[in-house]
Amino acid sequence: MLDIKFIRENTLKVKERLNSRCTDYTNLIDKVMELDTKRREILIDNEEQKAKQNNVNKSIPALKKEGRELAPLFEELKQIAAKIKEDDRIQSETETELENILLSIPNIPDESVPLGKDSEDNLEIKKYGTPTVFTFEPKTHWDLGRDLGILDPETAAKVTGARFHFYKGLGARLERAVINYYLDTHTSKGYTEVLPPYMVNRDSMRGTGQLPKFEDYAFKVAYNDYFLIPTAEVPVTNMHRGEILRKSDLPIKYCAYSACFRAEAGSAGRDQRGLIRQHQFNKVELVKFVRPETSYQELESLL
Repeated sequence: MLDIKFIRENTLKVKERLNSRCTDYTNLIDKVMELDTKRREILIDNEEQKAKQNNVNKSIPALKKEGRELAPLFEELKQIAAKIKEDDRIQSETETELENILLSIPNIPDESVPLGKDSEDNLEIKKYGTPTVFTFEPKTHWDLGRDLGILDPETAAKVTGARFHFYKGLGARLERAVINYYLDTHTSKGYTEVLPPYMVNRDSMRGTGQLPKFEDYAFKVAYNDYFLIPTAEVPVTNMHRGEILRKSDLPIKYCAYSACFRAEAGSAGRDQRGLIRQHQFNKVELVKFVRPETSYQELESLL
């Protein structure tokens, strides 16, 4: 979520960079600024009312000692209390509306990101390796998996439902070997391995931008409002939620294996075949906490 202070101090820049994503965010940012101003004005008024309430309360003992009529003061206190209550209500509603809008606004693209409407505008920055040229018609991975007896979606569909797989024999061993290979590779390069919980709370999902946008694509545990993780990034990133990290401790590097769970719907046909768009899949995730001034270099090192 973008920092409201950053938006306040860089409103035009925020609009310009967000609009470069080929979606017009101008009205949304204007609404953010409107709600931010309203929230701050209410906060000031609320503090003034509380100060006034405090002063009136302090004056009562002396006035009572002098035998002065206190009924007007009590009426004034009643009105002040009602105003404070109303301010609290409006402030709460305003902050909720503001937070919901801020949660819907994406990150600002880096200045180096090329502008474009679709994949046709992509730029090739670098290329690694050479694509294999086959002298025969290659099989799809789902055909290979079936022919070798290492992938079994039919049994998984019977046991669970569509878009699940059994990995069998060499398929299961290969999956385990690939996971171990990546974990061993990353830990040898200074990453700390973690095995995270596969369920997280709502704050953790919100803290990594999964909510509210992707709530309909998440598997939810109804009785306690937990969510099955869509990626290990969610629990690992939230390990330091609410903490202030020492600059001298950065970078902090984690790698984590987890099963991942996604309820997203795919169109019937091609994208549901094989291991694409599964409801459950395995992944090794890399997460770094780095200094802003070295973030680009740290991103390059991930590649």
